[in-house]
Amino acid sequence: MRELFEKTAARLRAGEDVVWCVILAAEGSTPRGVGAVMAVFADGSAYGTVGGGAAEYKAARFALELLSEPCGTHKQAAIRRFALYSGGTEATGMICGGKLTLGFLPFPSYGVESFEGIDWDAENWLFLDVNEDGSFGISVNLRPIPDPAELYPDFPFTDTLSDGTLRLIMPLFRPDRVWVFGAGHVSAALVPLLLRLRFPVTVIDPRPELAKAERFPGAAVLCADFERLPGTVALGPRDYAVVMTPGHEKDLAVLRQVLKTPARYVGCIGSRRKTAFVNQALAEAGFSPADIGRIHAPIGLPIKARTPEEIAVSIAAELILHRAGG
Repeated sequence: MRELFEKTAARLRAGEDVVWCVILAAEGSTPRGVGAVMAVFADGSAYGTVGGGAAEYKAARFALELLSEPCGTHKQAAIRRFALYSGGTEATGMICGGKLTLGFLPFPSYGVESFEGIDWDAENWLFLDVNEDGSFGISVNLRPIPDPAELYPDFPFTDTLSDGTLRLIMPLFRPDRVWVFGAGHVSAALVPLLLRLRFPVTVIDPRPELAKAERFPGAAVLCADFERLPGTVALGPRDYAVVMTPGHEKDLAVLRQVLKTPARYVGCIGSRRKTAFVNQALAEAGFSPADIGRIHAPIGLPIKARTPEEIAVSIAAELILHRAGG
């Protein structure tokens, strides 16, 4: 979402108008769900996706029609429905079987302030309102919504207000950070993959020859002792811990500290035999079965991975699954 905002703002600052195509409702089988956004630019390029195929092609064509009006003029929002099957006036020829309701929001170049000055480290919420008369608005709530799970069943969430306005509420959480403990071969294969998947990454290792920024471009790197992690290593409830130190004693040292944090995911590399040893040692150190049960070990999805690159794929896949609520 941050890149979507930044790319939109860059185009608006350049004097271009931008159209957002936003999925407001999804029924049945659809490739993307509510809240998916595609920004379409005047040169025909786009960022993001609303599912691909004929529906996305038609959406992009319609967005370009909106953009063909002179820059700076007031443009109304529009709502279009796409049936992902053959036959009927809304049909796209696709075979998914579902239906999409897309909102088309044309942002004028003078509206760049809506996309700037956002604190991306805070728990913000994006509100998109599409009114019956074609007017629309975008705003960011700079204060966390209290108990959002009690207010709405799921996020992103679309509601119809009493005046007929369609309101889409989307979370703009700070990015989930992956803390990688160990800078060996698997980490070297894993970190670039995680960065491409939009996971911010911090790598921690006490070995200066491995804990180097040039070894992990794009990631934060800390040269720190596993036995006593610095206070800056503060794992929050949306953070991930990937433990891949040079040996089981170092793994234990990290796990003893990480399990005392609210990290949403804790994974440890190693064989089943090593996992049993580590679990036993943690139990003897006073950790409960519930604490030990938090550890994903052996780490990664069971795809019979062998090489560092294959193991990296299995770990990344498990983090994707966990991020999606699996």
